[in-house]
Amino acid sequence: MKRTRTPVLLALTAAVGACLAAGQPDEKLSAASQAAADAREERIREELAQLKGHEWAGEYYWGDGLGVSVTLLAAPKSGFAYRWHGCLGLYDLNYGGVEATGARLKLRQELPNGREHYVGIDSELISVLWGVRHYLIASDKMRAFVHDVNAGFEPRHEVFGEFLLRRGDERKATRGAPDIPAEYRNLLLAVPIRTRISSVGMSRTQGVSGCESKGHVTPVVLNAGSANGVRPGMEFYPFRPAGARWWSVRVTKVEAGSSVAEVDQCAADAPPSPKWKLSTRAPGRH
Repeated sequence: MKRTRTPVLLALTAAVGACLAAGQPDEKLSAASQAAADAREERIREELAQLKGHEWAGEYYWGDGLGVSVTLLAAPKSGFAYRWHGCLGLYDLNYGGVEATGARLKLRQELPNGREHYVGIDSELISVLWGVRHYLIASDKMRAFVHDVNAGFEPRHEVFGEFLLRRGDERKATRGAPDIPAEYRNLLLAVPIRTRISSVGMSRTQGVSGCESKGHVTPVVLNAGSANGVRPGMEFYPFRPAGARWWSVRVTKVEAGSSVAEVDQCAADAPPSPKWKLSTRAPGRH
């Protein structure tokens, strides 16, 4: 799921993409597979009822409630069960054992785990505590999670979101910063970084996720760099002018006093301009 729009637009994009991605009947979705998943879920729920205060066991959810609704149940002895429901019903499922090494969980899938069109479950998850909240973050999505924290999309206050959060934890308060692996902590920002575009390069035409036709990608130079806390992979949001909407500006290269970034947009959108003022905090997030 490309991370260039508000959660609402991301949800709509995911819903459309997921519906279009719905394939033909699959042996993974056979009656036998669903019965095995049901049995696994029952064992997990029985185990969860006996566990108190476990560091990662529980029922987790991510999605938009439309085309993407993913649930994951996991427990140390009974393993895991995963299902993805969308606008046309059940799209995917899997189940198997869980191998935990510290905060890292490896899911041992018993069914094939294809990863096309949002299908599949990440094989390695990292348990992240944020106060009394529990997240399971795919190891290759940790940067994206940090970006959502910096942007203000996390901690979320509703069930819908882009990362697995234990059911009910959306109603719990957070404290301090999330407890993420050490290699990502320097990406967390205590306060937002604000900057502006100093120059705009030549756009190129290519496919852009969420656009009906091909979009354009424009390189830009920002007047903030590593001395200001900017790191490769960080994303900025335009907050002026309002017409810049929610397109994110993703940093690709960083120098001491400046950085290079790319802006992905649909063909009809006005290209970026030095008039744009940017912040790592998304508009409307406080």
